[in-house]
Amino acid sequence: MADAFANRGYIKSQSSHGLSAEDEEYVQQQVDERSEAKRSRDFATADDIREFLMTKFDVNIEDKMKLWSVGGVFTEMGTRAQKPRGEYTRRGGGDLSDDDLETINNMIAERYQAKRDREFDIADDIRDNLMRTYNIRIDDKSAEWHVDSDEYVCASSGNLSAEDVAFVDEQLVQRYAAKRDRYYEEADAIRENLRERFAIEIDDRTKEWRVEGVAQYSNAEPTPNETVSDEIDEEEEDAEEEEAAAPESAALSEEDLEKLTVPVLKEKLKSAGLPVSGKKAELIERLLA
Repeated sequence: MADAFANRGYIKSQSSHGLSAEDEEYVQQQVDERSEAKRSRDFATADDIREFLMTKFDVNIEDKMKLWSVGGVFTEMGTRAQKPRGEYTRRGGGDLSDDDLETINNMIAERYQAKRDREFDIADDIRDNLMRTYNIRIDDKSAEWHVDSDEYVCASSGNLSAEDVAFVDEQLVQRYAAKRDRYYEEADAIRENLRERFAIEIDDRTKEWRVEGVAQYSNAEPTPNETVSDEIDEEEEDAEEEEAAAPESAALSEEDLEKLTVPVLKEKLKSAGLPVSGKKAELIERLLA
């Protein structure tokens, strides 16, 4: 089998996008000529053929498997399929009907074909039309698209309760409003609070949030009658009491600041007009500066 594979020429992947019979015959001929150039150690010619096939037909060549594919998908020999070029994934939220989704996907496919044909003006017109009509933003690097809105959706809620998820959604609405009004410190404070309390990461590009890791409020799993929002209320009350009893930060040493909670440190930074983002050590260093 090894000898048979070594002597086998390059073939089209079963997962390749389609070509006309004439184009497929031409591509195969070019692939064979590239193989001959490599055997002759004419690597410049081999590279030129590879680049030409990529630009003209969107053909990707896999030398290890001796396969070529339109769209760069290879599933033979037990390998896992990649997402074909030209197939874009939706991210985030947005109120779109099934008809809207079909229209958007068709327009994105038309745009991809226009880019392949190097008709960049047409591709740009389609992109602009998607933005005007549906407020769609396209990320070609990640092959994703999303509705550009203030709505964040949950990609993974972990072990949060429905009440906690509702609280997070409310906080994200407030954060979006703060960013819109250029209150960036307030927006950063909301993000850091959600990260510390719920282990939440926010993706502003795709308008998604997810729980990553274990939240501070729980050692492993929340107790049945305990919610994150309840604990936040209690911690905020404790922070207020501690803030009232604590002296001004200017009179505090590093050791004194170490004894304070993160919410109290952030309140002191906020009062001093300083940024409130960062870990506890960074907050203390900022107060001591």
